[in-house]
Amino acid sequence: MNRQKLAIILIGCALVLALGAYLLIPKQEENSTSLRQEVSPPEETAQAPAWVEKGQEAEPDYTPPQKKEQEEESPSEQTDTTAKVEKEDKQPAPQVTEVEEDSIVTFSFVESLAEYLLKNFQPQDVNGKPATKVSPKSLNMYFGLELKGFAVQVQNIRTARSSVLDYAFTPDMVRTLHQIYAPAFLAHLKETATNEQREYLVSGEKQLRILENIEVASMLRLNAVRLDQTASVFRTLASDPSLMDDAASYLQAAKAVERYNSQLQMAIADNKDVSNASDRLKSAIIQRERIKNSIITKLGNTCGGCSPSDLFYLAQWSYRRTLPQQSDKTATFDAVAETLEDMAERFRQEAKKLAAS
Repeated sequence: MNRQKLAIILIGCALVLALGAYLLIPKQEENSTSLRQEVSPPEETAQAPAWVEKGQEAEPDYTPPQKKEQEEESPSEQTDTTAKVEKEDKQPAPQVTEVEEDSIVTFSFVESLAEYLLKNFQPQDVNGKPATKVSPKSLNMYFGLELKGFAVQVQNIRTARSSVLDYAFTPDMVRTLHQIYAPAFLAHLKETATNEQREYLVSGEKQLRILENIEVASMLRLNAVRLDQTASVFRTLASDPSLMDDAASYLQAAKAVERYNSQLQMAIADNKDVSNASDRLKSAIIQRERIKNSIITKLGNTCGGCSPSDLFYLAQWSYRRTLPQQSDKTATFDAVAETLEDMAERFRQEAKKLAAS
């Protein structure tokens, strides 16, 4: 009995399942125009956006459209662009000379010195040859009257000059200033000469213009000669102490000339006999000139072609640097000669480059 009931229940369940399946399967109408097509699976598996999986870790894309287009360029275009940028980066940058400026002798001194050389250069003299009017005396007057380029108080010009010389005219400072400013001075001189118009005397006529490279080369060679000559004078002053004694003797003889000349003028004014006063004056003048000629001869023996007036002026200037304490400036004279010779060589080398350009 129980088995019959169980069989009836199972048969009933089977009928219910069959009926459910029949109802779930849609019937196709005979006149339907719909088409059945096999659906192909996607080539790539669909993925959720980054913000769904990573939450706040994903960053929004704010890239401008123009930049996106650049990023989407073909590899060849990117390679060309990269090569172009690298080529531009390899272009030589303008040369800049860095200068560690001194607190007293400023870079304005370098600029003023370049201006002095250019001001005294003639591209062509009356004979059609390049010339320069540079001299120790004119250079000393150029800087000594206004102290161009020196950071000092100038209420008292004599005191200001002394303070500058006390600071700068030592062996260490002479070499230090040369090391700081020599490259910058040469670069500034060349740059100014070839780019800034100036009034030059050319064959007796004034012309407002810049200098050509060949003219700058001539200027450098001429001044290299002057530098070498001045260096030889300081070498001699350093090696021969008797020259400072001669310079001191000359000043004493010059004062004697002034004294005897004053006595002669007084004798003339008083209608007195002037023969003795006149003889003393003549003797003092002879002594003064003898000492002067001795100085010029000693210096001239080591400086061929040097102007006698320049030689004597440098001797007197150098002697004043030893006053008032009668200090020994031998080492400083050597340092000056050393730096002048180096500057002369720099001028010659630069002149060769300019002449070949």
